[in-house]
Amino acid sequence: MRRPASGSWSAALAVVFTGCVLTGCNGIFQHRLPAVVDDCHHLAGGDELRVGAAERDVTPAVGGYMGGFSLARTSTGVASPLKVRALVLELGDRRFAIVGVDNLGVMRDDVDWIKSGLIGFAGGDVFLCSSHTHAGPDLIGLWGFYFLCSGRDRDYLARLRVAVVAAVAEARAHATPAQLVLGSTELPSGGLVKNSKRGEVFDRRVTVLQARALADDRPVGTLLHLACHPEVLRRGNTLLSADYVGALCEAWRDAGHGQAVFVNGALGAMVTPGIEHRDIDGMQAMGRQLCELGERALAAAAPLPVDAIEVRRCDAYLPLTTLGFRIGRLTTALQRELYGDCAKSSVGWLRIGALEAMAVPGEMEPALAQRIRALAHRPELLVFGLCDDELGYLLRGQDARDPAFAYERSMSPCVDAGELVQAALVGGG
Repeated sequence: MRRPASGSWSAALAVVFTGCVLTGCNGIFQHRLPAVVDDCHHLAGGDELRVGAAERDVTPAVGGYMGGFSLARTSTGVASPLKVRALVLELGDRRFAIVGVDNLGVMRDDVDWIKSGLIGFAGGDVFLCSSHTHAGPDLIGLWGFYFLCSGRDRDYLARLRVAVVAAVAEARAHATPAQLVLGSTELPSGGLVKNSKRGEVFDRRVTVLQARALADDRPVGTLLHLACHPEVLRRGNTLLSADYVGALCEAWRDAGHGQAVFVNGALGAMVTPGIEHRDIDGMQAMGRQLCELGERALAAAAPLPVDAIEVRRCDAYLPLTTLGFRIGRLTTALQRELYGDCAKSSVGWLRIGALEAMAVPGEMEPALAQRIRALAHRPELLVFGLCDDELGYLLRGQDARDPAFAYERSMSPCVDAGELVQAALVGGG
């Protein structure tokens, strides 16, 4: 899209702001709130687990808008490739997929469209999780030219869909009888990862779930999970990159552990790299250090019997009241459907044997994640963050109203987003 003349955007933004206040952003991409919320429950059992993994390169052309940090930031080069990575598990007559995408976030409507291209999968059985790199293309639309145009590239989104379908198809084609091992270790105290708002309040676990072929014990695919913003490359960076996630997955492969699929955790408000060198060298170093921690977890891993794989899903509707989101919708920079005044999203549960994870549609604050674990009586529960949507920060109401979290509140759908997601997962409390 052609950029507006530089002298015109401020006046136009003033008009947009006035219109937003007066109209409440109603009328565009608008639907009625449904009387009944969709949900699903899928349970698979069987004697033989089959697992496959694959990836595809989705590095965009240089010059497009980048998601996160600041408006109107365009890429000028490539620091590391962006990837789609897929892990497919088959049990009985059902198949499930965990897909990691190197991107800030993909909206629910686009995720549904991407999943519609997959053959042999129920939509609820595919978990598409964005890594949240701040050095990838804008697929939300909010980081274009100052709300006067969307940063979202439809052609790139179509390319991403093709890549997801191809990676999942290859993973399924190469699926082989396998057994799983599960291991975990902790991040070091001080350095590497920190919570810039709450010090040591974050999930310290590095979790590894690896599939090994029954025939020869070779690694078939590995799920790598931890919670941290992929933003070693700071604000102002204009190089496309998967950040530490790409460095970690490449180091994992180079160490002989095969294909890795990364899923981020409760990284919200504000779990971020704590390393000193916030540049390309630092990004690579953080990837190597995380790989070493993953290897430590793998060395201590125990077999994970898989008697069943279970998925529970439920749509959730969150009011979209944040001013920036409202302006974005009024200008159509944010091309998101609304139901009433709510954004349609989803939450979910995934159980693979004794391993359990909750899927949340954004960046969950770690204390909220811990509260949900307590309410669910599942202390080891993982968080699949930015899963099938990116709604921004999911905060407890007490934090959303705290001036210390003013930025996070500005990038949250509504003041009680955390409680609404919690209620959808486990009820009140």
